[in-house]
Amino acid sequence: MAKRKLFDEHGNEVKGRIKKPFYKKVWFWVVAVILIAIIGGSLGGEETVSDTTETKDATETKDSTPAKEESTFKVGDLVTVGDMEYTVNGMEVSKSVGPSIMPTEAKGTFLIVDVTVKNNGNEAKMVDSSFFKLKEGDKSFEADATGSMSANQGEDGQITNSFFLENLNPDIEMQGKIAFDISEEQANSTKTQLEVSTGAFGTETETINLH
Repeated sequence: MAKRKLFDEHGNEVKGRIKKPFYKKVWFWVVAVILIAIIGGSLGGEETVSDTTETKDATETKDSTPAKEESTFKVGDLVTVGDMEYTVNGMEVSKSVGPSIMPTEAKGTFLIVDVTVKNNGNEAKMVDSSFFKLKEGDKSFEADATGSMSANQGEDGQITNSFFLENLNPDIEMQGKIAFDISEEQANSTKTQLEVSTGAFGTETETINLH
């Protein structure tokens, strides 16, 4: 069998075996695939580490945020809640409130809190005894509307600042008494606190220590 002659691109006969270009050899592509896989894996690993680091930093930032400290107020302090401003002037304990001729008797004992309220808002506010609650631990006590009206009634029968749906205009303040009909033990407790709010359904509240 005659040996096949090989010619180059110019038509000249080539003696011997023609070598393939290196990029046409199998080993070149095997090496290339391995290198691509290694480079791709390295880049992916760096990205994972970066994501993990960012998540860790975000967690540390969140954990390092200081918790909001609760304010502690006492009798005589000016307490701002929304547009409302409260000051507890004092308190007393009594079995009855109102004028001596026709007083209102407590079922238990009245804890009577003297407060000053000011409207710092731009519109009139309807102020009521429901703005106030007594607190001790998990216990909550509502104000007595009838007792509060009597506590603000003078000997002549006139009621001043009854805290019963009183209309309070902007920049005006009023002073009066809020009565709570509670047990004698509760009325004399040193842990009782007064909660004041922005309204009957107000979501903003503050707590004042009464002792």
